Amino acid sequence: MKPININGVTEYWLRFAGSDEEAGKWRYKPAILVECTINFRSLRAGLNHSEERNYTAWISQSDMAIDWDSPATPPHTELKMQLHNDSNLAYVAGNYLTTANDLEQYEGQLIEELIRKERLRIYFNPVFGLFSAPEDGLQDFLSQVAEAALSRIEPELIQLRRKFELQIEQIRESHCDREVSAEELSDTLITRNMRFFESENRLTEMFSTLAGSVFGATKPRRETESFGSPDDQLREDLERVEQEASNALRALYEEYLLLANEYDIFEIGLQPDNLQVIRRALLWIPVAE
Repeated sequence: MKPININGVTEYWLRFAGSDEEAGKWRYKPAILVECTINFRSLRAGLNHSEERNYTAWISQSDMAIDWDSPATPPHTELKMQLHNDSNLAYVAGNYLTTANDLEQYEGQLIEELIRKERLRIYFNPVFGLFSAPEDGLQDFLSQVAEAALSRIEPELIQLRRKFELQIEQIRESHCDREVSAEELSDTLITRNMRFFESENRLTEMFSTLAGSVFGATKPRRETESFGSPDDQLREDLERVEQEASNALRALYEEYLLLANEYDIFEIGLQPDNLQVIRRALLWIPVAE
């Protein structure tokens, strides 16, 4: 026999998932169910997000207060309900004094608690003013921030590349003006051309790496073999430019990392008019003895 009978109050029974043989070990226990729509709004985040939620709490015996902090069912789960009880399940006996007015008061307490405590937490990047969507995970949001960070540094990246390409060209002009003897001409030209070719390739690779989606090492590679008679001054000039380019790219990369990994938690609360109750009911939930 039901321990609570309240006229005019809708009742539902949570579907029992066990077998008939297990039914004798289970009893229906009363809880209050409140289904509602909550709406999170923020002009700053440009967000208007609605969710349908259900909240449950055990009906207390005697005159004890209800505890919304201890839900009767797992939060944010779909409740499979039916309009009648399972005849194989009995009810938990108890001294329940709950009335329809009590259920209305319980609903009011829940609303007050949600307005006071409920928050929608999303991610926010203060540098670019980006906000995540409610369903975005942190890595999804950081991917968006990384794209914005790359766009921020791309103009500086282009300027750096032009700067060091110009320095390479100036070194080329400087060394082409140097006089060499006739017998050294062929070997010297080959050596210089090889050095310029390799240095330009390394510079291109460094900047292409930074501009890509995966940032790799920006350290220039040193030559380990000579090509004919070495031109020490040319080698030193080219290595100096490569090292300066490497240092500049490394600093730019570190700036990128700071921008790409910057985020805060942005909280959006509830206002009284952002919460609408859809249904309030008495819910009978199977519990094991």
